[in-house]
Amino acid sequence: MPNQLVPAEELQNRVSLFLKDYFLTDFHKDRDSFYALTHEDFLKFPLTVCGVTLNLFMDGELDKADRIIESLPDEGHFPFIKIGLKLVHPKITWEEFINLLHYLKENKISLQQVSLTAGRPTLLNGVNDFTRIGPLLKTHKDLFIEDLRCLYNSTVCPAIYNLCLAEYYYQLNNLIESEVLVSRTIKEFDKESEHRLLFAALYLQAKIQLAYGKTVSPNSYIKNIQNHIKENGQAEFSYNIEAAEVLSGLYEGDLKLINKWLKNDAPDEFADFNMIDVYRYMVKMRCYIIQKKYTAVIALAERLRPLLEAGKRHIDLCEVDLLLAICFYRSRNKDFAFDAFERSLKIAKRREYFRLIADEGDAVLHILVDYIKEKGESEFLMNLLEMTRSMAIMHPLYLKAELKNDTNLTQREIEILKLLEQGKPREEIAEIFFISENTVNFHLKNIYSKMEVNSVTQAIWNARTLGIL
Repeated sequence: MPNQLVPAEELQNRVSLFLKDYFLTDFHKDRDSFYALTHEDFLKFPLTVCGVTLNLFMDGELDKADRIIESLPDEGHFPFIKIGLKLVHPKITWEEFINLLHYLKENKISLQQVSLTAGRPTLLNGVNDFTRIGPLLKTHKDLFIEDLRCLYNSTVCPAIYNLCLAEYYYQLNNLIESEVLVSRTIKEFDKESEHRLLFAALYLQAKIQLAYGKTVSPNSYIKNIQNHIKENGQAEFSYNIEAAEVLSGLYEGDLKLINKWLKNDAPDEFADFNMIDVYRYMVKMRCYIIQKKYTAVIALAERLRPLLEAGKRHIDLCEVDLLLAICFYRSRNKDFAFDAFERSLKIAKRREYFRLIADEGDAVLHILVDYIKEKGESEFLMNLLEMTRSMAIMHPLYLKAELKNDTNLTQREIEILKLLEQGKPREEIAEIFFISENTVNFHLKNIYSKMEVNSVTQAIWNARTLGIL
């Protein structure tokens, strides 16, 4: 039985509470009611047009949203509503965004109910992909802070600048500078009760700790966020906090946590696709990879791609192709893996998303090594290799598939693995068993196939995990 539609006047009252007691997830819950509104309802209750347009953004119906925005009259509250909607439009260009901020500043207009972060864990990559401004941050600090005053409380604008700069430094692998800046922002956002920004800062802090090789316990990390955000603001972030907890669990190999999330809380991309769930979809793709559900990874990636391209979300496109590369590589389709990897590398090099690649650790390391062997070395690739190798060593359980001790290795295969573990070369192993090196390689090929790995190192690691060695 369909839910009863909410009257237009009540919808207007709800929208007026946006960012206080009513969030983007609530907009989506009221979607049917907003979509039932007429043009006459818009004229009588102007704020309701925000609910309709934001839902169209979330559903990926950008052309329909454009038609509604352009149909609004240039009188009353509508000019300000149009500016606010254009600011968060997924297709807005950087030039258009800057021009709108300058217009607001010159006319001394404040639109502090515009949510650029949309509940996402990162600030630079909020509703729109603002990672492109990274290189401009250092040279346009005062201008950036001044423009932000149109959208945020003036007191926290310098801290927002520091957080954006910290995220940019993080991608460049300047971890010390990033850590210093993000620590300062956490105190400021907590003091001013800026929950959206605090979530972004705490999330970045956790990523920095992982990059240093520290263990980020999902429980303590999530508790830290919840303690800071407390009850006020909790509703806006609960869905992303759970996904952030799972992502931390992926680094610790917490399969119990992952399976629980997939069963109870993960977004269902087939039931109610929603663009504010992009971060959660990315986490879910990683869970699919662990479960070896490669077809599901490809399907979700290709559903996201056209919407991310329309919104010029370069960092998300880079991540999607990176996860696709892992998926294809693990399913032993090297050509497709390299195609996806090249697309990801192209964006990463141009936009300086170095940590985005490196943070995938062991899952990307083997692709990167094979890619360099085939395509050749470069300074960019070798720097990525160093960062990725470091993450692989520090977090060996990341994206490891759930292992089952049903590999059925023969006694000879186990003996060969034990000798390889001791560092014996293949030539010496062949002499020990009075067999040819080709026969040793044949046994190794069978081991790789049974254990679904691509290298001796992976085979030894899995065998240790399963108690075979």
